[in-house]
Amino acid sequence: MKFNRKILTALLLCFTMLFSAVTMVSCAGGDGQGEETRDPNKPAATLDSIYAAVTAVVPDADKLTDAQASRLGGFFNGAVPEDFASYKIVLQSMSTSIDEIGIFEAKSAEDVKKIEAMIDDFFDFYLSLWNDDYLAEEKPKLENAERVTSGNFVMYVILDDDTRAAAITAFENETK
Repeated sequence: MKFNRKILTALLLCFTMLFSAVTMVSCAGGDGQGEETRDPNKPAATLDSIYAAVTAVVPDADKLTDAQASRLGGFFNGAVPEDFASYKIVLQSMSTSIDEIGIFEAKSAEDVKKIEAMIDDFFDFYLSLWNDDYLAEEKPKLENAERVTSGNFVMYVILDDDTRAAAITAFENETK
């Protein structure tokens, strides 16, 4: 079987170019799943901008009360404000609702994991204290509470299904 030298050279060149292109793409980072990049014209997210975006989609957000000092140490493993770059916790304090939003900015990527664990422990602790005789209709909010992370920001939401989904979308849009 005789091979044409020009065809072999062209095939080898195409294979080399294809291999180089695949290597460059794989070394560029990301997971290859269509990861979105931040709009360079959009200012970086801040705790205040995230809070504004999230509460814009929460009905009766104006009734949420700042609970930072009272909630942090007692419910989050003795955490103190200095553990975070910034944070905000708001909840319904004079209501028959357990709606609650917490947003934390970690000081470093290492601290993100600590905050995630702290929130997961908070969910477990809150559920262990739950009295089914009191506000039974609110328990699904707690059972379905979610924690989401983007960069150094971690948010938890204890809200009804639709509001929780809208709040998470707002958080993700503001932090991307």
